[in-house]
Amino acid sequence: MTNSVNRAERVRVLFSSFFKISAIAVGGGLTMLPLIEAEFVEKRKWIDHQEMVDCVAVVQSMPGIIGCNISVALGYRIAGIPGLLSATLGIVLPPFLAILVIGLSFLNLGGNTWIDHAFLSVRAAICALILLAAVKMGKNILKTPFPIILAVISFCILTLMPKINAIWVILGAAAVGLIRYFITGGKK
Repeated sequence: MTNSVNRAERVRVLFSSFFKISAIAVGGGLTMLPLIEAEFVEKRKWIDHQEMVDCVAVVQSMPGIIGCNISVALGYRIAGIPGLLSATLGIVLPPFLAILVIGLSFLNLGGNTWIDHAFLSVRAAICALILLAAVKMGKNILKTPFPIILAVISFCILTLMPKINAIWVILGAAAVGLIRYFITGGKK
């Protein structure tokens, strides 16, 4: 790690950072990615862009919630088991508290026009955050023709054949990457 902050401090920062990110990134794990990258790659420099891209690729192919998966992976990478526990608690606590409050007052909120319009606007902002995550990742990954072509083909498959599960596209892309590796003799 490039930063010399001690482990206890990293554990504390992991909790507070993931807590804040989880509290403001309405919409799930994909909307958190730009914020997580800004915090741990750009601001703290605890991981680099390539590690972030690799981490996102791994956690998206794993079962479970992307936000929790990335908190586990980054927490462990940055501060071991205590970091894993701290980051995971930080990311889980805000939605747990929000669901608790909403669940307790749900009967009073249902059908409220103001609430409905507020959530419509929130959904629009979520779309923008997901697009931002895709653009940032694309800038780091799509630098040569091979990944660009693979991304376009994957997008077309997922768009034109919605019954195909995304995991098959991911596994197919991995297979194509391995085939290319062996054909080129291990060259990038």
